[in-house]
Amino acid sequence: MTRNAQTGSRRSCGPGDDIQPRTGFALGSALPVFLFHGTSDQTVPASHVHLYARAIPRATVRLVEHGDHQLNNDLREVARDIRSLYGIKT
Repeated sequence: MTRNAQTGSRRSCGPGDDIQPRTGFALGSALPVFLFHGTSDQTVPASHVHLYARAIPRATVRLVEHGDHQLNNDLREVARDIRSLYGIKT
């Protein structure tokens, strides 16, 4: 359950804070995983990114300082990580 900081209303974010690893499903072991989350996200608590990181141990967590739910519409950090996959220096 989360609370909207502006309206004070509460709503469910899904099944809860107990994200369990899925069985019978696998990402390729060589496939890099990046998890981005804004530290000022008022829609989803920043703690949720760490739940996903526990479920995907090889994931790299990127916390975007002062980023909102849409990362302030600034995807430079996302683009940087994508470029790094192809050896493109920024």
